[in-house]
Amino acid sequence: MTSKLTRRGFLNLAGATAGLTALAACVPAPSGEAAAEEEGVTVQFWIFWTQPGRIHDQIMADPSLPDFMGDNTLEFRTGVANEARLAAVAGGTPPDIGALGYYLDFMARDVVVEVTDYVAASSMINEEDFLEINWGQTHYQGVQKGVPAIEGFVRRGFFYNARMVADAGLDPDVPPVTWDEAWIWHEALTQFDENNNLLQIGLDPYDAEGGVGPGNDGWGMADSFGFHYFDEDTKEFNLDNEEFAEGLEVWGDYIRLIGPDNLVGMRAVEGQGTWGGSFNAEVQACIIEGYWHCGETFNEVPEVAEQIRASWTPVPERRRGTKLQQGGGHMVQLFKDGNYKDEAWPVAEWLQGSYFCDQIFHNIGWLPSYKPYYDVADQNLFPGLAFVFQSVQEANYWGPQINCEIEDFVRVKYGEFREKVYRDEISGADAVAQMQELCTKEYKAAGFA
Repeated sequence: MTSKLTRRGFLNLAGATAGLTALAACVPAPSGEAAAEEEGVTVQFWIFWTQPGRIHDQIMADPSLPDFMGDNTLEFRTGVANEARLAAVAGGTPPDIGALGYYLDFMARDVVVEVTDYVAASSMINEEDFLEINWGQTHYQGVQKGVPAIEGFVRRGFFYNARMVADAGLDPDVPPVTWDEAWIWHEALTQFDENNNLLQIGLDPYDAEGGVGPGNDGWGMADSFGFHYFDEDTKEFNLDNEEFAEGLEVWGDYIRLIGPDNLVGMRAVEGQGTWGGSFNAEVQACIIEGYWHCGETFNEVPEVAEQIRASWTPVPERRRGTKLQQGGGHMVQLFKDGNYKDEAWPVAEWLQGSYFCDQIFHNIGWLPSYKPYYDVADQNLFPGLAFVFQSVQEANYWGPQINCEIEDFVRVKYGEFREKVYRDEISGADAVAQMQELCTKEYKAAGFA
């Protein structure tokens, strides 16, 4: 679910299309005053995920959709590629409404509409009906510029294949709670043939939610090792710290055991990619994922889903007893350069409806952050899901939600430096020191300091 274009890449796209800032400045205020007068317009709704495309016709068959759209037509496009969506926003040709990622970046760069007036006039969109974290994520500097939608619930869990664990001589009823204990599992589960060819791995800690961050899903490593990377009040980074360096070295050992190039080769095989692919193919026994892992696996490979067990994300020994969890999710935003903002607003309301949420939950495995639906969702619908709901009540540490305007830049550098560490090109201590320097300079250069 992550995006890989840097802040400067985004601005380069903007520059190639006459400048994002200039384009945004020419757009009238989104107060509804400029609503299109013609009837029967086509509203463009884009999302970056591919999974809803599998049930596109079912979603669009919602009998309540005409009640929201009136005489207008909804054109729902799924799987919009990263470059395509960013180029459209930078070039002044975005959809009217969309979940395109880069939510904070879009807010900070003022390319999406404030929705305060829309929310005030809505009978469906009320703050008290949404999970607090998700509602907060839609705001930037006190202004609401999005509505939680489509997917939004907790992001942390240690999921494992009970059969693979048992076959390796481990006890699936006693999952690891620290990284030292997880290492024992990783060693037993990572297997090679007689020619030292990789057969399967225990855990890639950088896969899926383990490797995310910073962003809407928090930061997996920071949550586990216990550091806050940025202070919103002082505008100062805290990347050069012992906990971050420790995390890079500890997780680096997991990749070193597999072999960095072996892991690249495994990922290159169709169906053995990240975010669940290799887990579903049963070449990866454990994964750090969000709640959706239960439903996605069930809908894609039900026989593997039967083996799913869930537990707490491991932490360092010094944090033993920490039961961490993290909120997060996605939103839809109205784009300033969209043609039909008033006509698109009802889409944000429609996405909270039971029909749409049922399709997404039952057929994909995603839950909304909309309490009227979340509160009645079947917690036992998929193997492992009950633990996730239980974790909300039992967690004793919630990872912070930190807004940093250059989080995309930080995320890219994190990806670069963690690889340098596990390839032994640089130490963890040197990596965090360099990241501190680079991110501080970038923040100042971007004009946010």
